[in-house]
Amino acid sequence: MERAFKYLLATSVGVSAWSYNQNFDNTATIDINARQKYQEMIGGGCSGAFGVACQQFGSVGLSEANQERVTQILFDENIGGLSIVRNDIGSGADTDTILPECPTTPDGPFNYVWDRSDNCQFDLVQTALKYNPDIYVYADAWSAPGCMKTVGTDINGGLLCGVRGSNCTHDWRQAYANYLVQYAKFYKQEGIDISLLGAWNEPDFNPVTYSSMESDGFQAKDFLEVLYPIAKKAFPDMDVSCCDGTGARQERNLLYELEKAGGEELFDVATWHNYQSNPERPFNAGGKRNLMTEWADGSGPWNTTWDFSGQLAEGLQWALYMHNAFVNSDTSGYTHWYCAQNTTGDNALIRLDGDSYEVSSRLWAFASYFRFARPGSVRIDAASDVETLYVSAYENKNGTVAIPVINAAHFPFDVTVNLAGTDLKKARAYLTDGQHNVTLVDQFSLHGTTFKALIAPRAMMTFFLE
Repeated sequence: MERAFKYLLATSVGVSAWSYNQNFDNTATIDINARQKYQEMIGGGCSGAFGVACQQFGSVGLSEANQERVTQILFDENIGGLSIVRNDIGSGADTDTILPECPTTPDGPFNYVWDRSDNCQFDLVQTALKYNPDIYVYADAWSAPGCMKTVGTDINGGLLCGVRGSNCTHDWRQAYANYLVQYAKFYKQEGIDISLLGAWNEPDFNPVTYSSMESDGFQAKDFLEVLYPIAKKAFPDMDVSCCDGTGARQERNLLYELEKAGGEELFDVATWHNYQSNPERPFNAGGKRNLMTEWADGSGPWNTTWDFSGQLAEGLQWALYMHNAFVNSDTSGYTHWYCAQNTTGDNALIRLDGDSYEVSSRLWAFASYFRFARPGSVRIDAASDVETLYVSAYENKNGTVAIPVINAAHFPFDVTVNLAGTDLKKARAYLTDGQHNVTLVDQFSLHGTTFKALIAPRAMMTFFLE
């Protein structure tokens, strides 16, 4: 490992504005125990909702070659490593819904239409599958079609007719369940499985300006008791979600009410966003998996930096956000808002501008986890004796182990890594910081159950053991 020490010191510590001699001990110990297992991982992902996928597929001038390249950068196991695509199930005539004409009663007729585009989301999923055959597709509706709601439109919030408090002439719950399942059937006829199906987006929030539908946990139970059996009959292996709350705390509230209503067995995956509150403890999901399905800063300009001033959209910050979710809340996956967008803001992982593109450091934070902890991996026990050294670890199906380590301090650490429950023989070290994007900086043989490494300041290093 001597050449790794020299390399990192020369390239990272030497150029840091925070590099100075310390008069304290900057050694640390990391303990990995593969015998202690936690949640199964799904991966990292992004979305092409609201027509943004069309920008990735040429509507703003991106050439066919760069369309392929951008998708490859996102989803190739050896580049971005993403494995989740979150689709919006459109609900209004202007969002490419599969039901352009909404009937006047639940008796129909329901004339579903499939255009093999789905607002370019179908193109995104198809192309992503070329680079990652394990793509996990989360199909999620922001709202039911307007004819099925109390407000008569897919915007302006409102309730699904048939749930408690809706007081509608007709009960539209079964019609909405059939609508969601039909979306999955259209993808299935194209040879693509929908992995997870959802009926709400941020039901605790009413934005009025775009598709939205309100619900508390009791009302969620009223619909899930209809949707769950219909979805499982059509697709036994497809999971059903609840309920994409605006934050971790808001999702916990929804799940608590759902449980009190008797609906704790009517969903498979708890889904939440990271806007309103952060994950701080395991979810009250009855042992089911949880998935962070949408977040971006959304308030700042386009940001490519790894670590400059602690902005929400910087790569190092995203590495820490994911660490906290995985370790504090046993979260199985983390999904950025948009994949690629023609924008001057920071809602996307990749910025498009005509036929050019620029990759944010946020994507390299994702890659530092998910190029190595692949879908189906299991988080195993990992602990650091230093507060500013954040570590997690993952065992893949083939027995390989990924150990992402984040050094949030402004000085390097000499780290001793102790391994238990694994007898792997080789290791590679990949560095991500202001100058490196998941760059291989060392490879070495393992002798025994301990190895040593230097972790550069304000950096992330992933050790991949095989």
